[in-house]
Amino acid sequence: MFEDLQVLLKPQHHRLWIDYCSYLNMGWQRFAGNRFDMQEKFTQLRLLENAIRRDFPVSENLLARLQKQFVAENLSLYLLLEPLSSWRYLASGKAPDSDAAISEIVQRAVSPAARLLMVLNDENPSTYLPMTSWLTAMFLKQAVTDKSSLLKNMKRTPKQWGRKFDGLLKNAFVLLGIVHSTRLKFRIAMLLNTMRLSVRNMQNNKQVKTDFLDRIKIFLYSIYQFITIRKRSTTKKGI
Repeated sequence: MFEDLQVLLKPQHHRLWIDYCSYLNMGWQRFAGNRFDMQEKFTQLRLLENAIRRDFPVSENLLARLQKQFVAENLSLYLLLEPLSSWRYLASGKAPDSDAAISEIVQRAVSPAARLLMVLNDENPSTYLPMTSWLTAMFLKQAVTDKSSLLKNMKRTPKQWGRKFDGLLKNAFVLLGIVHSTRLKFRIAMLLNTMRLSVRNMQNNKQVKTDFLDRIKIFLYSIYQFITIRKRSTTKKGI
């Protein structure tokens, strides 16, 4: 789901990011689906947690590759463990029935991915929350498009969902003022503006893909933001 965000990373981190996205996708598919009963899902979660906490014996396995890459990059294995709390909710077969509940479940799953992106870019912790808002918007928009069972108790119109995404993207645009890397700032601007256009199309019940003129507008507006949005002063200490 978040594979396209590899453009925010340097080439040496692309393999790690793709593997991590595969890990997240497999977790959602396995524990949100109906292939296994609830008891078997909880057993699998327990085995997965145990496997993460120690070296996985199968060298070509996705989890083993991630463990090795995390060690090489000096990353905490808690980035692999944290999504499990969200998957436990999915394994129970429940579907959230409030905005607060759906936000909490999704944020538990995407927050580690947001932190991983920012850590690999050597950005400070002040960027974690707005990046989490962005990934939450991406996740929910895809869930709405796919008519995910996770949202079966959420009765909303496209315009109502659009307002939800607008709020999340407003939080995400804070990134343009706090990231240190100029390369990262411009690429974030391009992606966020593209998504904002997609959300507007959804609000208007349009299924229009970005055409050449849209891409030119996004590019020019991203340059404008790059020039006009000034860097805010942030510190790593105390955040």
